[in-house]
Amino acid sequence: MIMFEKNLKIDFDNLLPEYPKVSHCIKKYYPIGITRENKDYFDYSGIKELNAIIEKNILDDDYYKKEWDEGFINELKLKLNFQDIRGTTAGLVPNFSGVITLEKTLESRTELHFYKSLIGNYFTIEILENIHSKEISHPIFGNRKIWAIENIVTSPVGKYKSLFERVYQLIIEKYNEAKFLPYIFDLYKVKLLDVPYKSDGEEVTIAGAFFQKYSSYNDSINIIGDIKYKLDELK
Repeated sequence: MIMFEKNLKIDFDNLLPEYPKVSHCIKKYYPIGITRENKDYFDYSGIKELNAIIEKNILDDDYYKKEWDEGFINELKLKLNFQDIRGTTAGLVPNFSGVITLEKTLESRTELHFYKSLIGNYFTIEILENIHSKEISHPIFGNRKIWAIENIVTSPVGKYKSLFERVYQLIIEKYNEAKFLPYIFDLYKVKLLDVPYKSDGEEVTIAGAFFQKYSSYNDSINIIGDIKYKLDELK
């Protein structure tokens, strides 16, 4: 049994027994133990297949618009009482993504982010509360401003519980038998896993094999909700 805690590292072989479908999907597309510096990385059959999937779903602008920006995003606009809904897919990443603006002031905003992976039939949803500008001190660049997040809501609780549930339902209606990847997978970094859309040397979480997200967890962020939401459905 994997004991989940924040920001732990896990061997791929330890993930395999409990979540074989998730594990097999990762292994299918990424060469565990080989980094991008190795010429064999991009010769791996899964990387080639991933590139073909991205080319079809994202680089083909007509297909992308029909499937996502003018497809599912427009469907959400029609069915939800929020007009500020937009697609946010950017770059050569293994997922579609979108955002619903829930609250916005001059100083901060609250947003619901949703992601649909292109590898395996997986998706996830999270609410980022109080996204705001924060000044930090950098040893080389001096003081600079970054975007900070106060809370991440990881399951249907609180003020936007019904919206979380509604977006969840619309995704599984659109993508038959899609499975929710809970936030617990954002807290585990997989040893020896490298993906082509991350910065060099950046450690990759389990979720990072499926989604390139707007945010990543750090200790300054409060987690609200059940980080194991729908976890049992993945076994």
